[in-house]
Amino acid sequence: MKSPQRVADVRPLPIAVRPLPAETVSGYLARLATANMLTPRDLRLHVTAIAGLSPSRPNLERAAAWAERLGGLTPGHFDADARRNAMYVRCQHYQWQPTRCRQCGYTQRPRTACQRCSDGADTTVCRRGGAVCNRHRRWHIDGADLDLTPFPEYAHAERCLSGTLWKRGIGLTTGELQLAATLIRYWAVDDQISPRVAERMAALGVDELSPETVFLVAYPEVVNLTTVLTDLSFASYLLSPRFSLAEQVWALEAAVITIMRGSTTPRLHHVAEKIVSRGKAAVETAFGMRQNAHNKRPATLEKALIAASQRHRSCLLRHLSTVRIQVPPFKPGVAAPRNGVLVRRQPLPDLALQE
Repeated sequence: MKSPQRVADVRPLPIAVRPLPAETVSGYLARLATANMLTPRDLRLHVTAIAGLSPSRPNLERAAAWAERLGGLTPGHFDADARRNAMYVRCQHYQWQPTRCRQCGYTQRPRTACQRCSDGADTTVCRRGGAVCNRHRRWHIDGADLDLTPFPEYAHAERCLSGTLWKRGIGLTTGELQLAATLIRYWAVDDQISPRVAERMAALGVDELSPETVFLVAYPEVVNLTTVLTDLSFASYLLSPRFSLAEQVWALEAAVITIMRGSTTPRLHHVAEKIVSRGKAAVETAFGMRQNAHNKRPATLEKALIAASQRHRSCLLRHLSTVRIQVPPFKPGVAAPRNGVLVRRQPLPDLALQE
């Protein structure tokens, strides 16, 4: 591995390319190479050499400064773009409340960009939001390019995800959307879907609501249900020890059937009971969580809820209100992990969905 070349000594390529919002460095370099009549592989090898990266497994995202120089971009462009599109995280710097922390924030996993925005080129972005390009009304996740013009509800859902839900720390892979999609999929097994969803299925060429297609076909309903489930009042009621399990399961079922305009089903009841039971067990763990392994003093409840959500893989705990939830007398239990450990662990889908 060679020592990196000074950025100022790198000559820009003749043809500049405008980067997409939150475009990854690797995706931008591929488009830059094509515009300058180079192969993406040649430019990738060149950047690997001048940036001093490992030839065996080069991480081009670490070569942002050299990519900016080659493309004639303003220095620091990729870092500034990443900060604008960073996830809202819960960390010790802001009392474990969802905030866009400069130290702990991270971007979503790269996903394919809208083909219309990139002029047909294959590239990836890490921008805020979800699977819909509101500018061109296209579904663009996983390399797809589907027209959503007849369905304006997708645009409303995308604005909600990139606005309200984004500020709650919710993204495509944080678990809340997967939770809502699973509830809808189990409900659809025994009940009849609405005519609007059936119309979408016919237009998009989908035969049934499977784990692979429910997110595409019921995207507006998934986002709406996620908005309800992660509301402070609703989530606190759903997992509070003050209420019975039967009442809370019914509340979760009611949220699903209200949005889907149907009636409850045995499968929906079963999965709702699993979700609420696991969530309540996680809340009990949080109530007894100690500050660390060396003392028995209670940990900060906000931190304990985040730690318990990771320990039990229950994403709804990240949206509980410590004001609205009744805290029982403290009984020392497990120790809370260190702050750095909690922040490094990115949210994952609920474990109850995989059982």
